[in-house]
Amino acid sequence: MFGLIVMFPVKAFATGSDASYYMSYKKYKAAVDPEGTKTITYNEITDQISNLLEEGMRRYKEGVQKDGDEGYYKPFSNAYGFWYETSGFEKTVMGYISGSRVTEVELQFSTMRKSVSNEESAEVVRKEVDTLVSMLREDAEKLDSLFGYSVEKSGSGGLAWATFAAVFGIIVREGLEAILIVGAMAAYLIKTKNKKGTLYVYIGAVLALVASVIMAVILYSFASSAGNSIPQEITEGITALLAVAVLIYVSNWMISKAESDNWTKYLSDKVSDSADKGKVLALGFTSFLAVFREGAEVILFCQQYFTRADTMDNGYLAVFGGIFGGLVTVALIFILIRVFGVKIPLKPFFMATSILMAIMSIAFLGSGMWELFMDGGLADAIGGWVQQISVTIPELSWMSGNDMLAFFGIYPTWITLIPQLILLVITVITFIIAMKKKPAVKEKSVEQ
Repeated sequence: MFGLIVMFPVKAFATGSDASYYMSYKKYKAAVDPEGTKTITYNEITDQISNLLEEGMRRYKEGVQKDGDEGYYKPFSNAYGFWYETSGFEKTVMGYISGSRVTEVELQFSTMRKSVSNEESAEVVRKEVDTLVSMLREDAEKLDSLFGYSVEKSGSGGLAWATFAAVFGIIVREGLEAILIVGAMAAYLIKTKNKKGTLYVYIGAVLALVASVIMAVILYSFASSAGNSIPQEITEGITALLAVAVLIYVSNWMISKAESDNWTKYLSDKVSDSADKGKVLALGFTSFLAVFREGAEVILFCQQYFTRADTMDNGYLAVFGGIFGGLVTVALIFILIRVFGVKIPLKPFFMATSILMAIMSIAFLGSGMWELFMDGGLADAIGGWVQQISVTIPELSWMSGNDMLAFFGIYPTWITLIPQLILLVITVITFIIAMKKKPAVKEKSVEQ
């Protein structure tokens, strides 16, 4: 369904001359570097992606069937999941160039596949293919120059610092979402005289770290054997959507208590109550999901940098330094959230925390839909109108180059924006109802 079948290398015609094409990076690497000693540059990866796309163009022009290993769609589809992601191209661009650049390239992959699915003219498909290859080539030139694979070398010292900055940025960027949630929940429990409940939050985070390591090993092994990274994207997407449901629940729970000063006393007096324990367990589960969603991805990201560390001076120092610096920064952010959060007055704190949870739920919804339908291949697998709304909205194309919007899971596609807009409307209505509603629990809590 997701194109997991990998073909052996065969011959095709690229721009009028014989050129080898490979349906996956795994097969290409096995053919040109069986001993694992050759450095494969990003320009070489781009060459091979271009050859694969040319094979797709050849089949498309010849009018062969669409589906199947010999169909015209397979090369266009494999260029992304079996090459761009699996070769490490995507992760390296995200670290050394920018996350927004990855979004731009991924959207171009989607636009290209849409033109093929819509059976546009060969000229239209050619235009999309050329645009994509041009973008990949531009990034390959930057990366090869940085790694010293081209004539214009950046120098090993500059590469080490760039690696430190890349790893540091990944740790902070990916960890920030989790820390915002975990820190806010810990401060909430302390503020409501339920400090013991923070144990569940911390246990959830620790279990998530352990689960992340296990999942990273499983996903890496699966990707190595299957030749693609689709399972990782699907896992992250499902986890994100599950986190959305829990975050909405926690957000509504917190906002419903914002108007009741007596609720704090009620909660602290009833810590042993099973219902309240259920709420605390929900916070622990939220902590687990928030950390787990990012954990495996961070580990797989860092693995790419360890692979390249041998090729540069002080490479391992740069990678470990970036990891340590990122973790320290994330820890400091957590401390600030917890310390200053506890000092905020009750009502503003409840409001701020519930709004944060609502914002993060909307962000997770966008990124979850992106990972499932775009990176995970569901849009291509389903096809039809789903694929039609999975490409860039022309009027919003500027959004694909914005790192801040990407952090909040906002992309210029209807497949992500429509669910987010629906959730936003529901969230606003829920907040308005909660603010107007009389806190009926107030008298009850005093009597008990």
